[in-house]
Amino acid sequence: MAKLVSSADRPKLERHDVSRGIIKSLVSVGFGVSLVAESDIGASFSGLVYREIRDGSGPSRIGYSAYWNENNDNPALVGFLKLLGERYPLPTTSV
Repeated sequence: MAKLVSSADRPKLERHDVSRGIIKSLVSVGFGVSLVAESDIGASFSGLVYREIRDGSGPSRIGYSAYWNENNDNPALVGFLKLLGERYPLPTTSV
C-alpha cells in the first residue's frame, strides 16, 4: 500500500479463502489484481498478465516469515527448515 502514489489510488482490499488458481481466473477476467510469489508465475490464463512491483528505487520486495510448532514431529519439517536456511540465509551483521 505504501508504494502507491496517493491515497486516492488505494485499492479496496479483499481476502478470499480460495485456491491461487481461482484467484488467477478471477483476475484474468477483470476482477481486480492479486499479489503472487515469483515462484507462482508459471501458470498462465488467457488475459492474465504478471507485472513486477516497482517504484522509483527499483523492484520492491515483500518479506516472509516462517514458524513452526515445537511439538511438530513431521520428518519433512527438518528438511524443509534446512532448505529455507540454505536458500534464504539470515543476513549477517557486522559489529
